[in-house]
Amino acid sequence: MTERPDAPPEGKLISAALAARRSSGLTQRKAAPLAGISEGRWRQIATGYVSVNGEKARVRGTDYRVARMAHVVGVTPEELENADRPEAAEQLRRLEAKAAAEAERRDARGDAGSGPESPDGSQTRVEDRWRILRAVLRETGVGLSRSEQGDLRGRIDVFFAEDQEWPSADDLPNAEEQRPGAADL
Repeated sequence: MTERPDAPPEGKLISAALAARRSSGLTQRKAAPLAGISEGRWRQIATGYVSVNGEKARVRGTDYRVARMAHVVGVTPEELENADRPEAAEQLRRLEAKAAAEAERRDARGDAGSGPESPDGSQTRVEDRWRILRAVLRETGVGLSRSEQGDLRGRIDVFFAEDQEWPSADDLPNAEEQRPGAADL
């Protein structure tokens, strides 16, 4: 199969939802780690194919992965069902229920402003950055031996234990003047 296949319905749906959220700053580069996958894998699932030695091979994302992608961009379970992915829709319902339960637990503990509902959006940014950091940290140990993972874990612990000086808002460039790059996240 050398010609590019059509994107699957769920891929078109996820891509359209991502495009609609682009004005809020969500890009494929930012969305992929939030879903726990690489940007390349996101693209493969959304387009429905992977290129191997110049040949196009079909790709179908797992129900769980499609649900994670849908969750990140705001696709509903009903939309996934209409895209003929009922199992992914069920996975998405579970993800949404888990997120709602976590929000309720935060509310019950009185963690005011700890979720995406912060009036100034600051906690949304913090949550987005945490999801990216958590995904990156999880991926760093992949393929390493247990001793290498232990060494890496120790280095991460040292990094966070050090007295890190965070820049003040006055030290940062204006958000409109400079878009954050991967190094900024």
